[in-house]
Amino acid sequence: MILKHIETFVCVYEECSMTRAAARLNIVQPAVSSQLRKLEAELKVTLFDRSPRGITPTAAGRRMYRLFVPVLEAFRAAEREAYALSAEDPVEIAVGFNPYTGSAILGAVLQAFRLRYPEIDVRITEEISPVLVERVASGALDLAVVNVGGEGNSYASTLFAVPLLEEDLVFVEGAIGNTVSSSPIALADVAARRLVLPKSRHGFRRDLEQAAAKMNLQLVPELEINAPGPLLELVASGGLATVVPEITARQAAKHLPLRIRPIQPNVKRLVEYVHRRDRPLSPPLAGLIELVTAALRP
Repeated sequence: MILKHIETFVCVYEECSMTRAAARLNIVQPAVSSQLRKLEAELKVTLFDRSPRGITPTAAGRRMYRLFVPVLEAFRAAEREAYALSAEDPVEIAVGFNPYTGSAILGAVLQAFRLRYPEIDVRITEEISPVLVERVASGALDLAVVNVGGEGNSYASTLFAVPLLEEDLVFVEGAIGNTVSSSPIALADVAARRLVLPKSRHGFRRDLEQAAAKMNLQLVPELEINAPGPLLELVASGGLATVVPEITARQAAKHLPLRIRPIQPNVKRLVEYVHRRDRPLSPPLAGLIELVTAALRP
């Protein structure tokens, strides 16, 4: 069996969609279908029932998923260990964060990382996600935590993307006192408010615009500010409102008078980390991702 075919099967099983699996694997959908057919022919079983409504795992498919997932996990663990044995111990790692994740967790993550790896220097770059992806692909960064946004995210074929968190976007406005939560607000009402948003190259801005477009709504912000700190300080002063990731809003509400309201229907962003396929994570990078994952947990 070919490992790539197994990875494709597991991805299709987890995404329950050929289209989403193709986007996650950064290959075209016909390639996904071809690899599945080859694996089914080799195993002599049908892994998915296909219908106009989509795909559903068969009983054999469910059994194969349970068998293959530990194999893939073991392979990736072996890959990391082999890299650790063959590579020189790093003295510096270069990591990128998109601002709307970094601003909320970076301080705590770096403090914990320095306690765990005092001998490793960390070079941090905060930039919008598309720029970070390009820098990882070029080798300028070892790893980046990104939110590319939009349906069918694509990455360079040299990159491997791993989901970290699917997170709600929330509506934020100024408040008298420090009111952290309030009643939900309809997306249509959000679109009618005076908004300040980051520019459209920020991933979650595209997620928000796509959700609005599905409801025939248009978002026309009065101002565009990329940096989360100045944006939320302006909102706290009154008059304007915004939409940001929940973790960003709740961190800011610790020191700014903000009212945070869930949006209906929910609008989510996907936070992922990316690294080059030919550069498996070294132990310090794997340790950093472990700390990032813990910091992102609600």
